[in-house]
Amino acid sequence: MLPFLRVGYIPKGPYKAYDFIEPYLRGVLGFLGMTDVTVYRVEGISIAGLKETALEKGINSINI
Repeated sequence: MLPFLRVGYIPKGPYKAYDFIEPYLRGVLGFLGMTDVTVYRVEGISIAGLKETALEKGINSINI
């Protein structure tokens, strides 16, 4: 499990290529033998209009 907390927001689409943190960590963890990785994101915690609900959305995305 990799929890990510970002102050900004990286949407899907053409800007997805700028999201290098997740692929990098997956590569490092894969090298160490950890290949079954689930990512949970909380994005937009410093953006007006998103920060009010960002943490709640991130917590709700976790399926136990």
